[in-house]
Amino acid sequence: MPAPKELPLTEGLPELMTFLNGDAVETPEDWSRRREELLELYSRYVYGYMPDPAGEKVSWTLSEEPETHGTLLEVTVEANGRSAQIAALITLPDGEAPAGGWPFFVEYAPWHYRDWFSKEWVTAVSQNCRYAASRGYAGVQYDPSLASSDNNLRTGAFFRLYPYGERGNPQSTRGVLLAWAWGVSKIIDAMEAGAGEALHIDPALSLVGGVSRWGKSAAVAGAYDPRIRVTIPSCSGLGGTAVFRTDNHGKTYDLTRLGGPEAWVNESQNEPFSNLKGGEGYWFCGNFVSVPTVRNLPVDQHMLCALAAGPGRHLILVTGITSEGWNNTEGQCLAWRASRPVWDLLGIGGNSNILIHLDGHAILPSDMEAILDYCDSRLLGRGEAEPQPMDGAVFLRDNRDRLDPLFAPYLTDE
Repeated sequence: MPAPKELPLTEGLPELMTFLNGDAVETPEDWSRRREELLELYSRYVYGYMPDPAGEKVSWTLSEEPETHGTLLEVTVEANGRSAQIAALITLPDGEAPAGGWPFFVEYAPWHYRDWFSKEWVTAVSQNCRYAASRGYAGVQYDPSLASSDNNLRTGAFFRLYPYGERGNPQSTRGVLLAWAWGVSKIIDAMEAGAGEALHIDPALSLVGGVSRWGKSAAVAGAYDPRIRVTIPSCSGLGGTAVFRTDNHGKTYDLTRLGGPEAWVNESQNEPFSNLKGGEGYWFCGNFVSVPTVRNLPVDQHMLCALAAGPGRHLILVTGITSEGWNNTEGQCLAWRASRPVWDLLGIGGNSNILIHLDGHAILPSDMEAILDYCDSRLLGRGEAEPQPMDGAVFLRDNRDRLDPLFAPYLTDE
């Protein structure tokens, strides 16, 4: 593997279905090996290496959270002679759990935060976790700040166990997006270690969602942890699910399909690569900030979307448009569409989805309804009706004449 500054330029999207040695990926077995190649590339040049869970001891406790009267799950992880904790606020559905336990929705959402308007600290169950519980899914409100601070200080449980840059080992210069994703995996570890049984939650039925920077990390979690059944990155932009090699600043789109105008112009600049390497560089591994340009990256985010694929697994990429000029919605649609060959190869093409709303930097209530309708039907097999389609029609049909040329190989069957 070359040093970051020596990475060759790649014209167009890096080839998803081709091994590094030039061989084609033609079978599910081939994809399993290609998946490991891609994880190595992402680990070395973008997010960092996920610690080996075999070196960790995970334990958990449950208690009542006094302000919300929900259940506080505290997860203790021991590794490298150290110990650290993360936590999540659990909201359980009413009534008797189904055989095997409730499915559960993990949302990146601190439950104890400073209110923007009052400037006071507030403890509350998130709207999406409350709604999930009303639909028969345990709401698991995960506070990523306990795994890592959102700054270059790299404090929190993850960096207590795995200090940044320890002994100069390149495998230890991990990014904060990976640290947050590690916390999701530790919650699943705890569920598998008995917390799920105590809470009547099925550890094998996890949905994981987050918005913005937490949407980036949700995509990372789904790529690195194949136990996650439904990966839901929302409004995640560059470094999340937007293709690095595209820019839709200044483009005009017909949004009538979504109830919007016939000619909406994206007047917002897309987030630049320099931002991710500069003030936001701590989100990524140490090598990332030394990659000269986006064309030197050996990966792009259609590959990240493909890493969420697997038997019984699902991707629901959520994003807005008019609120998301910074986040390049067209580039997110391209990542979703260009990842499809892997899903098709595995015989699960219908498990890869994109849910686009007109406005809102969030997983909206209407999105949650569509997501859980889909999961009722496709994950749990209990929905009475086929869920609403989730596709990129607003781009692939209504605006195909103005899409980035990188879309060309993926438009032939639309």
